[in-house]
Amino acid sequence: MSSQIAGVLQLIALIAALALAYRPLGDYMARVYSSEKHYKPEKWIYKVIGADPAAEMRWPAYLRGVLAFSAVSVLFLYLMQRV
Repeated sequence: MSSQIAGVLQLIALIAALALAYRPLGDYMARVYSSEKHYKPEKWIYKVIGADPAAEMRWPAYLRGVLAFSAVSVLFLYLMQRV
């Protein structure tokens, strides 16, 4: 089998898998993101980081969160490369 045919078959398989999975996964994500219910691990994480899940996040808080996440990610990646 040529690599071009293999690529086309792989693309068709990917499209078929996405077509089969989009409805159940989409319904699940809609339920999770629109629910007001928080599970115990989520509540614990909110308590540890000091977040209020009912409050809206303003842009300065969002900026701090993005920058902190980026800094931790860069440090983690650096440590992984050093090891």
